[in-house]
Amino acid sequence: MATLNDERREQQRWTIGRIRGRWRLLFSIFYVAQALPGIVFIVWLELARATTDSPIDTIKAIIWGIAVVGGAAVATTVALVEVQELMLGTRDIINEMLQKRRDAAKAEGVEIGEERGEKRGLTRAQDWYNRKQTALEKGEPFDEPPPWDDES
Repeated sequence: MATLNDERREQQRWTIGRIRGRWRLLFSIFYVAQALPGIVFIVWLELARATTDSPIDTIKAIIWGIAVVGGAAVATTVALVEVQELMLGTRDIINEMLQKRRDAAKAEGVEIGEERGEKRGLTRAQDWYNRKQTALEKGEPFDEPPPWDDES
């Protein structure tokens, strides 16, 4: 049975480009920080060496350079996003595994506690019975209530 948090987590995981909502702005900034200097450099380089090329060749070179730099920035950003998703996914898997271990340990602890409590109860009942038998054998009155009648 999926909880509300699980549904929200899954909904966040499949937002634009599989980027979780809180990371979207960071990766957009990362992409621009990668692409912008490269694009500026390509434009400067082509304009600086435009002495032998025709204007059309220079524009084509600038467009081609921007495409290469933009593509490289996209590839790097996607790789970073996937690594981040892999890390978060791994964290979720580890958390789930640890939660299962905690639940199993808690269930085992409850079981052990119930077992110990039952043994204590049997021990108290056996002690009460032994005291009662000893009092009866000696002919003494025994008015101690049994431990199972104890409300505390």
